[in-house]
Amino acid sequence: MKTQSKFPLLKIEYDQTDYEEMLKHMAKCFNSKVKDGYMYLPKEFGEGYMRLISLPNGLQAMISDYTLHQDVLIQRKKIAADFFTLRFDEAFTPNMPDTPVSKKEVKDQGGTKSAVFLMSTKFDWLFLTTQGTRVKGVNLVFSREWLETFLGVEKVGGIIKKYLSLKMSAFNYEPLDTEYKRIMGEVINPSADKVFETLVIQNRIMLLLERFFTRIYKKMSNSNYDVKISNDDLERLMVVESELVKDFSLVPPGIPKLARMAAMSPSKLKTTFREIYGLPIYQYYQKHRMNKAKAMLLSQKYNVKEVGMDVGYSNLSNFAKAFKKSFDQLPSDILNNK
Repeated sequence: MKTQSKFPLLKIEYDQTDYEEMLKHMAKCFNSKVKDGYMYLPKEFGEGYMRLISLPNGLQAMISDYTLHQDVLIQRKKIAADFFTLRFDEAFTPNMPDTPVSKKEVKDQGGTKSAVFLMSTKFDWLFLTTQGTRVKGVNLVFSREWLETFLGVEKVGGIIKKYLSLKMSAFNYEPLDTEYKRIMGEVINPSADKVFETLVIQNRIMLLLERFFTRIYKKMSNSNYDVKISNDDLERLMVVESELVKDFSLVPPGIPKLARMAAMSPSKLKTTFREIYGLPIYQYYQKHRMNKAKAMLLSQKYNVKEVGMDVGYSNLSNFAKAFKKSFDQLPSDILNNK
């Protein structure tokens, strides 16, 4: 049985394209203040923060990591100015309460939701976060002129315009895959020494930006490319991806089980997964399996046997062969290069 939130729904509207001004506006709405680029949520609203990061190239980013104690509906109102927002968002709601927001206003946000959004500020946008929701995000805002300068090539700009035109009419978001989540984690919780923390965060934000546009360009540069997946299918595909990589110590689910999860035929699942994630299902699984192994080795906290077992190899010789195939070096080489 769903429980009613004891607090009324807090509605926040904004139309700023300057994140410094937007953070001040958010602080006012939450009865908080901005200090040293941070806005911490007061206890009556939740716990956690929003943080402004300014990059040397003029780009602004907002980093968020907070849990809400009441329901909040955030609406970005459309404006005439030609700006874009690129959002990397992950929200986990352990128990979806009833809210005063109708289903017509915003889609049910229960469970785990994670996605990459590229949107024009010429469109309205709603984001409902409910009591108990943990929100983590890295959000960027930039003008069309900034984007054209960043892309640098007229052909690339044309392809991105094609992407936006398809996106606005056909689908609303793209999957936040394992690699995006890894980079996001290094932005939100950098492991670097304090003196290098800002530099590392700025670097990882640019990696997110570069990866997003590189992937879009590769997809859209094919003149025959078309979006052939509904939002519901895309959501189920994201569940499949999450299931595939959630525990590398176990044998990965078979295609029949994944197809049932996606409510697709096995052939459609394989074709659609490759189109969205860029690799066949088990190549994708193996790539991220080896990436996890490498990250564990680089941490210098585990030996080769521990890492091999963690990613599902009982035979260390097989683990070493798979690792060398992926990175052209043995697991022991990583540990020896301290």
